[in-house]
Amino acid sequence: MILFQVKFYLQCEEHLEDIKINIQKVENLVIGAGVFGLSASNYLLDKGQEVCLIDKSSNFDEASSNALGRIDPVLGGAGHGNETKPLDVAKISLGAYKKFIELDNKFKNNIDFEVKPTLHFYENDSEYKNIKKVIDLIDPKEKYFSIDLYENKTDEINLSKNKFAKFDGTIFIDSKKYQNNLFDIFIKSGGDFIKNEITQINTLGNNLEVISDKEKYITKRIIIAAGPWTNAIKGINIKQKIFPSKGQILKLSDPENTFTDFHLHGPCSVVKKKDGLIWIAATVEDKDFDKSKTDYAKNYLFEKSSQIVSNIKDYNFHSQTACLRPSNENDLPFIEKVADKEIYLASGGGGWGIMMSILVGEILYKIIKD
Repeated sequence: MILFQVKFYLQCEEHLEDIKINIQKVENLVIGAGVFGLSASNYLLDKGQEVCLIDKSSNFDEASSNALGRIDPVLGGAGHGNETKPLDVAKISLGAYKKFIELDNKFKNNIDFEVKPTLHFYENDSEYKNIKKVIDLIDPKEKYFSIDLYENKTDEINLSKNKFAKFDGTIFIDSKKYQNNLFDIFIKSGGDFIKNEITQINTLGNNLEVISDKEKYITKRIIIAAGPWTNAIKGINIKQKIFPSKGQILKLSDPENTFTDFHLHGPCSVVKKKDGLIWIAATVEDKDFDKSKTDYAKNYLFEKSSQIVSNIKDYNFHSQTACLRPSNENDLPFIEKVADKEIYLASGGGGWGIMMSILVGEILYKIIKD
């Protein structure tokens, strides 16, 4: 990285103000240190390229850190009206799933990787058949996934109003640990991280100019991975609409270790993760950029979870989180070139961003090379 300092003098009526603006020249500038930005950055570093990663905060606390961390290309979002993902999404997601399976054991341990059996609650036989159909199409030999009717009953799991099946193959990870480990790899690989908020992009001859409050960056290539804030960057017309979708999650404590080992998937997702907490996920709210935690969401999630766990309120409340997912009109993220110059977009994916992130660097690099 090459650093310059340029002085700008503003003539005021009574005094001369000296404002210093740093100008940094970099090969690749990535905006956003979520899992998409980190995936892209680490892949470029692995290819021997220079990368400057910029984020407005070094305390990662957005969707990448607060997500449930479910890796599953088959089952749809719990309680969102779709028992399976669309087939095109499922096929692409399977590639991401396989990459998580193939991670080395040390990295898996670092991110609390686990494969948990799922009890899927459904109302109509057609839902079961649709899940079976997707498995037959993407994994016909059932190497990774299977679903079968389940007949064992327990007092805690409320089975009176639902049909249910045992689905095998769902992965869970700790999304915050996943993001932090990706960031550690970035730093150890020689990446340069800068805490700053980018506001505008301009063309500058054969290069691109990226502007913040008191710094400018000159680069040949920009990768925008700013999540739900993507469309707020000025100076470039991004036709793809990335919008915030608020998600709230409840966490309950289980000191006596009595909760089921199953991930329960129906009106919501309820699962005990490796951190020892029971997670109830998640709301989908159109609240613009409001990240406040609400009693409404808390009551909503308790009501939904009580439909499948009769004694859910017997567990002690631990905490509640709220974050903003970078959403778009389908479950597939935008990873593409968005201008004549070398400006690329890597964002979207909604609630499946953690799963799809593992593919972002590879997909983006292929687009850049083409």
